[in-house]
Amino acid sequence: MKLLRRTARSLVVLAAAAVLVLFAMFLIHRKKKALAQAPKYGLRPVPVRVTTAKLGNLSTKIDYLAVVEPVRTANVSARLTAAVEKLLCDEGDTVKAGDVLIILDDREIRYDIASVQADIAQTQAELAANEAIVSSLESSVAYWNREANRDKTLADKGDIPGAQAEATADKANEFKGRLGASKNKSTALRHLINSLESKKAQLETRLSYCTIKSPYNGLVTQRLVDPGDMASPGKKLLVVEDRSQLRLAFDIPQQDLSKVHEGLEVVFSVNASPRRAKLSHLFPSLNMARMVRAEVFLSGSGMEGLSCGQYVPASVILDELENVVLLPASCLVECSKHFQHVFVVKNGSLSHHKVKVLASTEDAVAVEGVEPGVQVITNTFLGWTRLSGDMKVEVLK
Repeated sequence: MKLLRRTARSLVVLAAAAVLVLFAMFLIHRKKKALAQAPKYGLRPVPVRVTTAKLGNLSTKIDYLAVVEPVRTANVSARLTAAVEKLLCDEGDTVKAGDVLIILDDREIRYDIASVQADIAQTQAELAANEAIVSSLESSVAYWNREANRDKTLADKGDIPGAQAEATADKANEFKGRLGASKNKSTALRHLINSLESKKAQLETRLSYCTIKSPYNGLVTQRLVDPGDMASPGKKLLVVEDRSQLRLAFDIPQQDLSKVHEGLEVVFSVNASPRRAKLSHLFPSLNMARMVRAEVFLSGSGMEGLSCGQYVPASVILDELENVVLLPASCLVECSKHFQHVFVVKNGSLSHHKVKVLASTEDAVAVEGVEPGVQVITNTFLGWTRLSGDMKVEVLK
């Protein structure tokens, strides 16, 4: 009986031991399976983002903000002080060269012209009367000169007294004096007439200033006066703009002057439609802000959709490259040896390529050293310092 009990206890112990051994073997097998499925240390590919190198064109440019202006603007003002009598235009009116815009009060000037004209007529009448006297005196002088010569000849022969010959000579000298005075008076009258005519011409010129005309074909954009207002030199009355041409005007900072010059292409956009024009003119000196004014003249279809005073983004094209390999600027890796390279992905591995940057903008670069169509890393999760040649990588979709 005791033997049976010992045997049963031994069997229970052996069975428990067998269960424990089997459970331990199961745990070991599951652990080995999990370890087999785990990635091996140092061989997992590094996740990266890539872009494809493409052929394209790249423009190197500098961006500015331009304002649209008319090529010519006339600030119409008076050339004399007078009241505005009539205003023959208003804001928004289209005018032609020579059209009368404003008429000033000219009554005083017309009165002065009439007065001078009367003085001229009176002086001319005096001159005519004096010329008649001169003509008569010339005849008298000629007569008395003949008489004086005859009496002198007779006195020399003793036919008449010497006193009579002297009296005749005095009479001749008297008429000569009266003739000289009359001629001098005619000369003075002629000078007076010339002076009066000059004064009349000046008054007529001032009279013409009372009629203010448009200097050219244009549009009246400002009216700053009403009938009855007093006009004076320097006081702006109207603004007339010649819109047969427009211009884009912008300021160039001093540091850009070595790159920008007349004749470069300027690209601007109107209603999302790009347009091109030439940089027409650079001012010869800097303004108070140490900038140089630049102007781009527009005509024809280049002016469509533009309004004076409108701001327009404009870019000066410094250089244009065609059919070059383009990459995002974020693909470039700066190196300690002062050259640049990129990481190219091929068959899941990295290789670094030294590149030459031909031109760059804020977003893109044109390079030599890689072929179009290759995949180039544009950024990584861990930074450029974690990448190296022949490294395995995984391209993120």
